[in-house]
Amino acid sequence: CVQETGTWGFLLQFVMRKAMIIFTTIAYLSNALVAPPKIVEKLMPLDRSSEREGANITHVLLHFSSLCVLDQKNPYDLEKQIQIYVDAEASAHFLLDRQGVIYLLVAESRKAWHAGKGKLRWAPYMEDTLNFHSIGIELMGIGSWEDMKIFMTKEQYDNIEKKDLGFTNAQYRSLNTLLGYLTKKYDIPRDRCHILGHNDWADNEHRTDPGHFFFYSKIGLPQYPTCLLYTSDAADDLLCVDLGGRRIIKKKK
Repeated sequence: CVQETGTWGFLLQFVMRKAMIIFTTIAYLSNALVAPPKIVEKLMPLDRSSEREGANITHVLLHFSSLCVLDQKNPYDLEKQIQIYVDAEASAHFLLDRQGVIYLLVAESRKAWHAGKGKLRWAPYMEDTLNFHSIGIELMGIGSWEDMKIFMTKEQYDNIEKKDLGFTNAQYRSLNTLLGYLTKKYDIPRDRCHILGHNDWADNEHRTDPGHFFFYSKIGLPQYPTCLLYTSDAADDLLCVDLGGRRIIKKKK
């Protein structure tokens, strides 16, 4: 009887030690997943962004960028791309190059100028205010002809090499890491109501990015948003209802 009790005690200690190792490993991996990714600072002039004025960060907006209208054979150049933003009085928080390097262009605490005018059909209360509430991410990439025809001629598009179309696996890997960090840091639901393309915000006649060659499945999301429409009268006494995340952000005073 003593020997049996000792055996069970040994097994219990063994299981507990193994469980502790597993829990420690899970905790370590969890912290690793939300740790800031490797980011290279390349900050734009301060006058190409502005204050958030206390607004909460609730969304991420994805874009594509290239020099393809100016140079079809060499459409990707970091310095020239950033200068285009400066000249256009535009900006984004992050830029991912073709190798997946993440560049910080605007501090997250500031409002980058990337969303422009627009609205979300499921959250019309946000009309023309997404810059205040979002992180803007530019990916160096080129869309389909349908995406690009509002920017260039068919002859120009046909001069682009096929390898320069779409996005690279390195970019998807880095974007997944960056989204994991941002969604955890700002408590942003990782769904298509909050991870948006520019075309989800602005209509397709004016903005088509990130385009038909961007596959949301590679960041674990459906290709198109499936969000509830803003129809509830019960929400009238609220300043802001985030229907996609099913959260009340702030009540009116």
